[in-house]
Amino acid sequence: MLVSFVANLAFLTLYFSHILSEYSSKHSPRNAAFLLSLLGATVGTAFSLLIPSLPVILPYMDVAIGLVCVTWILLLHYYYEAAWLEAALATAIAALVYVVILAVTFGLFTLWLRIG
Repeated sequence: MLVSFVANLAFLTLYFSHILSEYSSKHSPRNAAFLLSLLGATVGTAFSLLIPSLPVILPYMDVAIGLVCVTWILLLHYYYEAAWLEAALATAIAALVYVVILAVTFGLFTLWLRIG
């Protein structure tokens, strides 16, 4: 889970710094992108760890990814003055990157467990 968090943080910081360079004139795009990806990755990791402990059967990864998307859309819209559809499009692409990194890291971890 830690490898997935760090990989998501690194790749999404690069992605959001490119997106925010178009919108943010008063903030540094790298610092704002790091904060944006840190908040999204933290929300996703926290909910993917906490939801399985609830006594209800929920698709916890789907809920976690949905909450990450909502977090990113709200942050992009309110703090960086992006329109709702622009924020949703940027978030959709970021969510795809987030899911691919999760799948690759969990697949490699499962392979490592089977070999070891």
